[in-house]
Amino acid sequence: MINGIRMTQYFFDVTDLRNYLTFHTQVSGIQRVSISTIARAREAIGPEQVWLSYYDPISNKYLACQCPKDLGINFLDPSDLSKVLDARLNLRTLPGMAQHRNSQARLQSRVILWDIRARLGETRYFKRYGTNRKAWLEARAEYKAKQIEWKKDTVKIYRANFQDVAKNGDHLVLLDNAWQPAGLDHWLSKASHQIGLSVTVLLHDLIPLVRPQYTTSSICKKFHVWLRKSTKYVTKYIANSQNTASDLHEFLKSVNASQPVSVVPLAQAQLPKTQPVCTVQTGEPSSYAGFEQHLDLPDEIRVLVKTPYVLVVGTMEVRKNLWQLATVWDRLRKQPGRILPKLVFAGRRGWLNDDFDILMSATGQLGGWVEIIEEPDDAVLDYLYRHCLFTMTTSFYEGWGLPIGESLSYVKTAVVSHTSSMPEVGADMVEYCDPHDMNSIEAACIRLIDDEEYRELLEARISVAHLRTWDDVAHDMLNVVLKT
Repeated sequence: MINGIRMTQYFFDVTDLRNYLTFHTQVSGIQRVSISTIARAREAIGPEQVWLSYYDPISNKYLACQCPKDLGINFLDPSDLSKVLDARLNLRTLPGMAQHRNSQARLQSRVILWDIRARLGETRYFKRYGTNRKAWLEARAEYKAKQIEWKKDTVKIYRANFQDVAKNGDHLVLLDNAWQPAGLDHWLSKASHQIGLSVTVLLHDLIPLVRPQYTTSSICKKFHVWLRKSTKYVTKYIANSQNTASDLHEFLKSVNASQPVSVVPLAQAQLPKTQPVCTVQTGEPSSYAGFEQHLDLPDEIRVLVKTPYVLVVGTMEVRKNLWQLATVWDRLRKQPGRILPKLVFAGRRGWLNDDFDILMSATGQLGGWVEIIEEPDDAVLDYLYRHCLFTMTTSFYEGWGLPIGESLSYVKTAVVSHTSSMPEVGADMVEYCDPHDMNSIEAACIRLIDDEEYRELLEARISVAHLRTWDDVAHDMLNVVLKT
């Protein structure tokens, strides 16, 4: 209440984000969209009116926690956000424990058993499960240290049952994978039909429907069921690109639904917590910028700059077209006299990527021409972007294409597929190719590798272009939410 007037409240659902943070200490593209937008909304609306809501399967309740007023809490820091959402790392993050998803008791007993075998020095036992005793002991020590740190630095947040604080006329906004968390649908329907909230859902893509060959059959079926159900309680949809909006309009028409669809393009922005290094006295770039900014990076990351390299960022899954890209590099390295940069893949391992994995294993990562950086944090990605020759996103299909925008923000051009939403991100600042044609991919790569003048022309276009910021995204998202 302000002067007796009740202010509209905004609830941002973070159910899937909270689940994600129990298994990961770094965020990927979709999670970055959510936390960046919420962080900006807190600044634009004020923490008193912004809530984070989530379904808790343990208590079977839909909870809401008020946005922390402490500006020292950084929403862009996964560690801070985990404490706000009470999202502690799960035991399943330990080596060999990922498969124990259905029984917490079985999981805990398995961890105890492995602890005992580690103390007894049973090295052969761990080899059976694809790990070793040293890795287990190190993982357990790190896990325990995080739990101690968690208890010491717990953030005090006001939490309540959603239905006790949400009122008719408030807004519920879902920016994450709203279709994945089991049990969430019931509460979204209740928020809309019983409490009277406006429910806005951001869709990142409709790939499980329009390109089912790039996802598992179970995901395709689950997504389809959810999207049909969502038309019963969603007030409006947001699409992250014109291409996604077009796909969504087609689906809504097929099920006789008529919700409005707004387009809010995502950001073309640098990674959070990465600022240019300046001296304290003058504010000018330091002569020792490389030393100051990347002092704590692992040696194997810093050493990558010993030779030029091309960067590929994103989850390593079938949709990213990595096998064809690596095969193109295999061709290029065999060309006599070819001056070739290394190819660096940076991201989490995904699904249905066996052909790429087999090629890497059989060729020793193309005889060392390929480097794979798994689960890089923001500092590593920042370093990789800053020092690469250019980047590549040759995916078969994208909902938006965050790595393309991130590349542009570092004034790095890219080889980009001319399909789906990607031209919306790259505009006239990148070199396009047909992701289904290896000759096209190869020609685009050769042009950016060989023609330095052309590459510099594209970089000059980038340097004067207006690139979208996360403030732009948050501003546009809130405008859509507020629009009746």
